[in-house]
Amino acid sequence: MKKLISILFFLLAYAPLRAQYSKLDESLLPAPATYSVHYVDTLMDFGNGIKMRTQMCLPQTDKPFPVVVVRIPYFPENFKLERMPSYRQYAERGMGYVVQHCRGTGGSEGQYQPNIYEREDGLALANWLNAQPWVSGIGLTGTSYMGLTCWIIADVLPEKVKCIHLHHYGVDRHLSAYNSGLFRQDILTAWSIDNAKEPINKPKKDPEAPYYTEERYMPQETMDVDLLGHELTWYRDWITHTDYTDPYWHQGVWETLRSIPPKIKVPITVVAGHFDHHNEGTILGYTLLPPETKAKSRLIVGSWNHSFVTTPTVHNPQHDKEVNIDLDCFNYMYSLLVKGEEPKHEVLVYEIGEDRWQHLEDWPVDTEKNLTYYFQAHPQQLAQDARQLKKNAVLEFTYNPDDPVISVGGETLFTSEKTRGSMQQPEMGYRDDVLSYLSEPLENDVTIDGKIKAVMYMSTDVDDTSLTFKVSEVFPDGTAYNIRSGITTLAYRNNRLGARQTYMPGEIVELNFEALPILWKVKKGNRIRIDITSSNFPEYSIHSNYAGVWSKQTRNRVAHQKIYMDASHPSRIMIPMK
Repeated sequence: MKKLISILFFLLAYAPLRAQYSKLDESLLPAPATYSVHYVDTLMDFGNGIKMRTQMCLPQTDKPFPVVVVRIPYFPENFKLERMPSYRQYAERGMGYVVQHCRGTGGSEGQYQPNIYEREDGLALANWLNAQPWVSGIGLTGTSYMGLTCWIIADVLPEKVKCIHLHHYGVDRHLSAYNSGLFRQDILTAWSIDNAKEPINKPKKDPEAPYYTEERYMPQETMDVDLLGHELTWYRDWITHTDYTDPYWHQGVWETLRSIPPKIKVPITVVAGHFDHHNEGTILGYTLLPPETKAKSRLIVGSWNHSFVTTPTVHNPQHDKEVNIDLDCFNYMYSLLVKGEEPKHEVLVYEIGEDRWQHLEDWPVDTEKNLTYYFQAHPQQLAQDARQLKKNAVLEFTYNPDDPVISVGGETLFTSEKTRGSMQQPEMGYRDDVLSYLSEPLENDVTIDGKIKAVMYMSTDVDDTSLTFKVSEVFPDGTAYNIRSGITTLAYRNNRLGARQTYMPGEIVELNFEALPILWKVKKGNRIRIDITSSNFPEYSIHSNYAGVWSKQTRNRVAHQKIYMDASHPSRIMIPMK
């Protein structure tokens, strides 16, 4: 009983695995349970010299049958497949379910190094299953890291692999790790601490400030040894290679991963979340599919975070759960693997505020129709006409890295479970280093469709710093919920995927940066709020206000920021409208 409780506690704590333990509603499944089930738990070499623990839940039949495969690094060694009812539901309807524990985890041999061996080991399993006469077809599935194990072999699949249904994992690791040289710590620093198999001294996680001490440590490059007691070489690689152009991101597993989508030939369902930290890279994977594959593939984007929890709920959504990913995966596999139906193209995107799933031809798409707001300094207001801007208008604030603005809601938060997604925002004026702007009530509904973009004119007295914006919807009672945010640095101004640039203190520069895409209807009578500041921690690493690689910095300093808002420097936000 204690072992069972420990497994269930672990799974509940790691919500992306919910598809592996949640029982599906029997009344919604496309066929009755007609097969008896038997289980296999084996440790064997699938052809590459490493014995992998592989568990199977199989229908009892003399005829060949399809199997659904997931590869996972998270289950403990005492995990029993029999305890997961959803696997049995597959087998009872004629589909085997195969769970393989990644190298060095869950009872498999070898040393676990995140990401490195998944192509080799995944292909070994796929090829072994392909050679079995009792296997009629294969489908791959997985959420988060398990989605990686699907992507990483999708270009060289054996013939029996007929389809893929993956969720919440991007094909460009740099995009999931960085934005303009700022590291996404709430996901990757915290994930590294939680999942390191090296003998580290794991700190106790504070629910209110998870791993903030470790994430604020300087220099971050030696945090692992200094605070955790053991060097994590792979984490050091992530935090020291900040440039997208760095060769580190263009070789080995990361280059392989990025190169795979254009080579995929089997139909694939790609599932993303508006508030999942893999949003950008997941949608990119779908976008990069070749036309002939995209024509038989699907993109689903829901209003959920990484754990498939709907956010926000302020609009009282009633239809957000009409697309159930667990059930969708089952029906997809059953349709293609059992019934042999032809896959169809589909793009489903949930529109926040409208509470409706939109059937689209593609998403996101560029639009030339924008709602543009210009920032005025005196008075501090938003204007829709640049002619309202005054001469020599500027607003100033002081940014102190020792007192960063803490993330309240965010697109790429993960470990800060209480604040990830769209959350109620603090009142305007809650900090002196946050410049807040409020629009007039909207005269008509506005559907935001795509990437919100900012053009800001700025100077500072240091050689590098950061700037961020946040756009929120404000309701008649004054409550505000974040829609999207964007962030940049002077080092990567106007080109977050380029090489690091220099900056001369006092120079006025133009900053062009954008947010992740969103489909969100702001209702008539509500307002738009825009906040400007210089930090968003722990969603992003704290900028020290010194030039150079963030993880090598040993000290912070204060920066005095100036934002220019006049006719010659029309700082503005451009909101794409449907």
